[in-house]
Amino acid sequence: MKTLRPGRKDPIRKMKKAHWFCLSFILFLLFSLAYGQNILSSLGEKQNYRSKRISSFDPTGGNRDAISIAPGQTAVLAEIKGPAAIHHIWFTISAEAFYGRKLVLRMYWDGEDTPSVEVPVGDFFAVGHGLNRNLVSVPIVRSSEGRALNSYWFMPFRWSARITVTNEGSRPVGSFYYYIDYREVDDLKPEVPYFHAQYRQEFPCEPGKNYLILDAVGRGHYVGCNLSVLQRSMGWWGEGDDMIYVDGEESPSLHGTGSEDYFSDAWGMREGNNLYYGCSLQEEDFQVGAKATVYRFHLPDPIPFSRSIRVTIEHGHANDRSDFYSSVAYWYQAEPHKPFPPFPPVDRRLPFALETSDNFTQPLWVKINNVEGNEITYQDNVSGTRITAPTLATILTSYYDQGGQRYQAVGTEGASTGYRAKLTLKASLHDIYDIQVYYLKGPGIGNWSILKEIPKTEEKAISEEEKKSDETQEKVQEKIKEEEKKEVEEKQEQVEPVTPPEPEYQTLARVNGYGPETSIETLTIKAQELVMGENVFWLEVAGKDVRSTASDLAIVGVNLIPARQNFALDWYLIGPFDAPDMNNLTTVYPPEQEIKLNRSYQGKGGLPVAWKQVKAPASGYVALSQLVQPNEQAIAYGLTYLYSPEDREVVLLLGSDDGVRLWVNDNLVHTNPSYRGAYPDQDRVKVRLQAGWNKVLIKVLQGAGGWGYYLRIPDPKGEYRWSARPTDK
Repeated sequence: MKTLRPGRKDPIRKMKKAHWFCLSFILFLLFSLAYGQNILSSLGEKQNYRSKRISSFDPTGGNRDAISIAPGQTAVLAEIKGPAAIHHIWFTISAEAFYGRKLVLRMYWDGEDTPSVEVPVGDFFAVGHGLNRNLVSVPIVRSSEGRALNSYWFMPFRWSARITVTNEGSRPVGSFYYYIDYREVDDLKPEVPYFHAQYRQEFPCEPGKNYLILDAVGRGHYVGCNLSVLQRSMGWWGEGDDMIYVDGEESPSLHGTGSEDYFSDAWGMREGNNLYYGCSLQEEDFQVGAKATVYRFHLPDPIPFSRSIRVTIEHGHANDRSDFYSSVAYWYQAEPHKPFPPFPPVDRRLPFALETSDNFTQPLWVKINNVEGNEITYQDNVSGTRITAPTLATILTSYYDQGGQRYQAVGTEGASTGYRAKLTLKASLHDIYDIQVYYLKGPGIGNWSILKEIPKTEEKAISEEEKKSDETQEKVQEKIKEEEKKEVEEKQEQVEPVTPPEPEYQTLARVNGYGPETSIETLTIKAQELVMGENVFWLEVAGKDVRSTASDLAIVGVNLIPARQNFALDWYLIGPFDAPDMNNLTTVYPPEQEIKLNRSYQGKGGLPVAWKQVKAPASGYVALSQLVQPNEQAIAYGLTYLYSPEDREVVLLLGSDDGVRLWVNDNLVHTNPSYRGAYPDQDRVKVRLQAGWNKVLIKVLQGAGGWGYYLRIPDPKGEYRWSARPTDK
């Protein structure tokens, strides 16, 4: 058994990645050539079947070739009559973060009540942790940054097949595209086994026992697995022997020498693809929270069993580690199969996948030069947030974003009661914000508060009318004389400087930072007015829980969420007009030449179009795809008015799906020919408003998929109003 720890010097680890990839690619080409020749030779034989397909194509003839799946909904992808065999499945999915673990794929053969396949979609396609990665093997191929999912497993059935996907996430699946290619055959041999795939997990692995990949009863053959690991201690996670028990034997007839050996690599694992084995993910820092997914397919060497099979692997040498293991086993067997264990709920499948609000981007903390004396400053180069304190350090957590990157925190070291860290938030606009703070709880975290300095009350200014009064004039003269006298006395003798009064602070939030395990939590400070630029807050340590080992604090990041979003909700809409491509964004249609609400015009396909009044929901999204028909390769216009109390320069914030143009008082102020999904505040447009009502016209082009827009104005003082039918005031 080989022992490898991070940092150990060995010749393979020292090889340059370029050399490794070249070698892997050459071997892959050689294997591919041999395998491809075998496939090509079969093309010279008669094909005794009829190819058929079930897909998500748009039956109306349009281009909406995907289905949507609501939270909690199960979508039936296919119901096929046999005898037949599925030979290719392709998915691509647009959904919320970590959908690979939130969507559950199930397959039922010949009318069975319980599935023969029950696996999260991402894990079925050999990448764990809810992430996307490219992968090339014989039975599974992933491309397009892991978003194109292909299975070539052969799945025969005699009477029927039913394939479903269940959305166990919290948001709708916007687009689920799929192909299911199969062949109709005249008959299947009685001994033909059925395809099975099963997901298992142990978070953490059970002490003293091998991790169980497969426990099957019946007759069949095991054809491989993938294994995902999330480390709960530092060091190399492998060294666990694989042990496969066939037909009830007490000693395994297949006993391996280490985890990387079973997965056909050596001296640890590194990312790479081969026909029958590979590693789709490996974070090579090998610290707590590092992730890996490895796979091994027994295609040239399936492992048959007549009565049963147990596929196991140690977690660390002699099970000396407590990492989080999850896996998918693939096998064929005669039905019925042994009942599967209860499927773990979605929150248990993603213990360290950090779900954040839409506009929060993982911080990039960088230590910067500090002009404030000997203190240390870390800056988030994404948001501009800064933390300054006498002692600070970064902490790498186990939590990760949808790209798999682990979150860092910035924390104090050796803090005690009264210790303060300066928190500087950078606002891009003067507005009212909810301040969302991501912070660590853990066994070494204390209690702390978020403070804001209370502005000093300014002395009352003397009005012109008061200055004119004799009494006020006398007071002014007396004050001037006193100041002059005081100035002379100060020059004649040295006096002690006057100590300014201590600032007063408002406590905005209090945090009990203790937790038995390290976790990322959030708190939200509601409705804070922030000026454009820097805004200073203070983090103050306030003791600790008796169970905590220290009084430190740690911040992961801060998110500024506009709290009073003054969206334009009242609109007149007209459309659709024709837009075969993005070049038509600049095509002039009647609404750009005249605004006559009682007129109709010739629109897309020669159909008449007219203005209609609509009201958007409080979210601000004007869903053109639902309000304007037909809604593909089209343009629509929206008309509204904005009231300003005076002439001033302001910023308008808009988001669109897809390309957009904006006019204010008949002046073109913005053009963005982008294919994108719509989110608030994607574009920032400086405009000059006049006192009173200002005409606002927006033009949005639909290129593909969704269609709609947002428009709002930052309004911290509540001065602006929107209306589709403006009044005089």
